[in-house]
Amino acid sequence: MKTFAKITTLALCACLSLGVLAGCGEDPAGEVVIWGGAEDQTLLTQLVKEFKKQNPDIKDNIIIRVQDPWNAQSIVANDPEAAADVILCQNDHIGIMAKSGLLAEIRDGTAATFASDIKNNNDPATVQQVTYNGKLYGFPLTMDTYIEYYTTNIFPESLENTLLGSVDAMLAANMPNIGTSSEKAAAFGFNIGDGFYFNMGFFAVGCTLYGENGTDINACNWNNADGMKFMQYAAKNFRQSGGKFKSDDAKNLATAVLNNRLGACISGAWEMKDTFKNATNIKYRTLPTITIDGQEKPLVSFSNSKVYVVNNKSEHKATASRLAAFITSEQSQLRYASERGYYPSNKNAQQNAAVKDDPFFKVIREQLDLSVPVPVIPEISRYWEAAKAVGSSIYNGSLAGDTASLQAALDTFIGDLHSTL
Repeated sequence: MKTFAKITTLALCACLSLGVLAGCGEDPAGEVVIWGGAEDQTLLTQLVKEFKKQNPDIKDNIIIRVQDPWNAQSIVANDPEAAADVILCQNDHIGIMAKSGLLAEIRDGTAATFASDIKNNNDPATVQQVTYNGKLYGFPLTMDTYIEYYTTNIFPESLENTLLGSVDAMLAANMPNIGTSSEKAAAFGFNIGDGFYFNMGFFAVGCTLYGENGTDINACNWNNADGMKFMQYAAKNFRQSGGKFKSDDAKNLATAVLNNRLGACISGAWEMKDTFKNATNIKYRTLPTITIDGQEKPLVSFSNSKVYVVNNKSEHKATASRLAAFITSEQSQLRYASERGYYPSNKNAQQNAAVKDDPFFKVIREQLDLSVPVPVIPEISRYWEAAKAVGSSIYNGSLAGDTASLQAALDTFIGDLHSTL
């Protein structure tokens, strides 16, 4: 965007159609800013250089800046004109950003097939995740979910399908001391105060968030009898005072597993290239079960996608759209898979042997097939803080474990979800 100072000189230009843009009327020497996560900067820099080389007709300067995709929506909403032209965000940002007029609609034009390419080349789930009110607003880059990681120094790999496949079995395990201290290692953990993980038990017992398709703002039944069963399970098993369960930021939990302070944790695919890089004691599997009414029920993950979107306030939508399409292309996604551990949304990339035959990606794919997509509707923005409040209060013990208190907490939670935006 024009409000950013120049920090790098990479020439780019475009003559394609996106949203209201219909030609080559852009400033031929403008600045196009693209956001990417801190860990992705090396790869993103390489891809931008390749884009420049393959598109010598483009004269705009490309500036790469660090911006966490998890809070991109709030940053853009605060000052759209100061935000990047090409924005990396999570798919659950799509609905509220599109409704607020912050995103350029992605369409085909006389010299571009952006929308058709997105629909034809990507996994249907990710196409759905960049669609709001029947219109496309994003270029899918990844398919994300989470799995169980464990350290073989505490839980041998031979127990993967027995002890490690059951939360109850892990919490009942006799845990070793941490090093030479008298402190015992915790058995199992996930961030119960994060709505991305808080959902697992509710989905396991059959509850839905905004209906079966995630589109009905009045359909959230987590306060029904089945939801109460999970609440009672959580109040019994997921309190800090129990000692064997640990809730913390997902990366902190992964570090605890790496350092043998925690037997197993739940976190995203990104941990393999970050926290667990080159670790020989770390293994992984799909999510374990919890036992409700004597029946083992697999925890069900959320799944989402990282997507690139084009700022509706951008003065360079044509260049921005071409850049977003390149960064999310089949070959680029294979690079993200290899170098960053991201499972691709592109269907051809998914069938590439480097992805299809990789043991880690096989587990990610299996969990994706068992997951529920994070809804796109704007109302999903109300879910995260409400879920954090309930999950955190379970863990820290401020929510009493009696039936009346748990039911009241769930009823308040549902009320928060149905409140006006």
